[in-house]
Amino acid sequence: MNRCDLDIRMFGNMKKDEFKLCSVFIILALFFILACANTPDIIGKWKEIGKTATLEFWKDGTFNAVDNQKMAVKGKYILIEPGNVKFEIFRQDSPPEIVNGTVSLQGDVLTFTSSDGKEIERYKREK
Repeated sequence: MNRCDLDIRMFGNMKKDEFKLCSVFIILALFFILACANTPDIIGKWKEIGKTATLEFWKDGTFNAVDNQKMAVKGKYILIEPGNVKFEIFRQDSPPEIVNGTVSLQGDVLTFTSSDGKEIERYKREK
């Protein structure tokens, strides 16, 4: 076996490695696209149905909320995977509170369900 034969075999192995690497990137890209496609579009302002509470979500992962007693809070949210959300709520003079749950969107109605299933809140998108 001469040097040329070794170079050809190494080149063949390199092509296989490149193909494997490219395949992994394509699979990851498809996974990311599918995950984004299933992520509800919650950006905007929402009002609780039949009540006065409001939520407002921004693209940068922050939100503001005003409850039915007019108490305002702000914080961060993360859509962890399709349907699951994590809120980090900031209140003055208190440590952050973490609230986990599920969120679903049907038309202009957003439904939040607490992780224990005891609280279900429905909001309508404000235009």
